[in-house]
Amino acid sequence: MSIKSGNAIKRILVGVDGSEKSIAALKWARELASTNGAEVEVVTAWQTPFPTFELVAIGLNLDVSELNNRPEQIAQYRIEKSIVGAYGQAHPDGVTRSVEEGYPGLVIVEKSNEADLLVLGYRGHSPVVETLMGSVSMHCLAHSHCPVTIVKS
Repeated sequence: MSIKSGNAIKRILVGVDGSEKSIAALKWARELASTNGAEVEVVTAWQTPFPTFELVAIGLNLDVSELNNRPEQIAQYRIEKSIVGAYGQAHPDGVTRSVEEGYPGLVIVEKSNEADLLVLGYRGHSPVVETLMGSVSMHCLAHSHCPVTIVKS
């Protein structure tokens, strides 16, 4: 499969948030990477103030009073949860992690400059929630510097 200027897929960027949908996207990218000998970069982003409603969506069971003091640690937990969910306990070869501060859509689009393919999970929110929260997937589809695959599991 050729993506950029006839080049094979060598670098796959996967945006995760710890949800089952993002883990499914990472599993899909894992399979594609293994067939193409590609590297996988797993990225998650955090911002201040940390949106506590997000924790319900991804099933984290943490004391909400402590969250705004540790958003980077929560993001690190999300990325590790996603990697373990997709690869198991062993540290996978060819997989790097990026935990970045900023709005997830902007962070992922910026990192897409270095990727041959961007893979995201489809959250499937209702139209009302999409309007209130915005959509990282829609932002990335509109602005990514590489092709985007949305995995709907």
